[in-house]
Amino acid sequence: MEEWYNKEEDILNIELGSGEYWKSIELPNGIIIDLDKKGKLKGIEILKASKIFSGDARKVIESA
Repeated sequence: MEEWYNKEEDILNIELGSGEYWKSIELPNGIIIDLDKKGKLKGIEILKASKIFSGDARKVIESA
């Protein structure tokens, strides 16, 4: 698992799997899920992450 936070774009990305990327599905709340060719969850991208997380969780994200 690998994660990174882009402070300028305010995007949190969490890579979960190592399968070959197939497609992304954008959910209405600004969360994008990436699937591999077998339909398994490969990653999660959270747009405007600082608006979704607050308190201690936000501190952890910003230090990532």
